[in-house]
Amino acid sequence: MRIKLSDGGQVARLVKFLAFDPNAMVKQTADDEIEVWFVGSLNVWAQQAETELRLRSWLAAHPDVVATMLD
Repeated sequence: MRIKLSDGGQVARLVKFLAFDPNAMVKQTADDEIEVWFVGSLNVWAQQAETELRLRSWLAAHPDVVATMLD
């Protein structure tokens, strides 16, 4: 799942937030974009749902940032 942020300066904070879980793999792919996937038995739908849930939580604390899920 790729996520593009409106503020590239916030990417490192989002990576740190998402990477707290050892099952979440997070890779920065561009100045304003990351890729997230989960190790384990989650199917594509479950990975998307989990990513969206975590992203919404992070965005609640960063209302000035807009995020777009690309995959």
